[in-house]
Amino acid sequence: MDIQKFITERPFLYHLTSKENVAQIVEAKKLYSTNELIKMSKDKSFLPVQRQKRPQHVKLIINGIAYYLRDQRPISEKALSKCLTDNWNVGDFLYHLNDRVFMWPTIERLERHFKRYKQEKPVILRFSTREVIEANPHVKFCRLNSGATRPNSHLGGIAPLRGPNTFVTADQFLLPIRDVAEVTFEKKCDVDIDFSFGPSPEGKYRSL
Repeated sequence: MDIQKFITERPFLYHLTSKENVAQIVEAKKLYSTNELIKMSKDKSFLPVQRQKRPQHVKLIINGIAYYLRDQRPISEKALSKCLTDNWNVGDFLYHLNDRVFMWPTIERLERHFKRYKQEKPVILRFSTREVIEANPHVKFCRLNSGATRPNSHLGGIAPLRGPNTFVTADQFLLPIRDVAEVTFEKKCDVDIDFSFGPSPEGKYRSL
């Protein structure tokens, strides 16, 4: 995939977070993966969370400040176990997910994610695709909603396959730009750039 063409066709990337996390993101100018936040908390009791499905939101305390991890209720562990490659098990893939920061490349995909959490009034952060990728060259792309495990009749009743090659670089992404479902960053994403936030996908975004 031509990364410059992707930047042109997808000028914004969107990240959904709990409203309680916004002040910490603005202060740190970074987005951290679940695994990184658990590491930063130094609380070993949360280590199992890295390889287990989160049925509800999880609260972490880091240097006296609360961070909230979003639940993973849409993931069916049974369905996930049937669509993994490379001898991975469910825990392996959940750890892989928890090692990444996720962004959505289109309003349409953002809306699907937002709909589920709408009642919680989350905050949407909107970033310039160019500026985020320039600041984070470790960006990788995914052709599917990596946490969606709904069986597909065209695939024999299982969800699309996933494993260690689910997230790939632009050079490795051989599908059309329209097939990019997620834009991800391993461990953390530096956001020491101008960005805006809004209350809904189609809402008015304003600068922080």
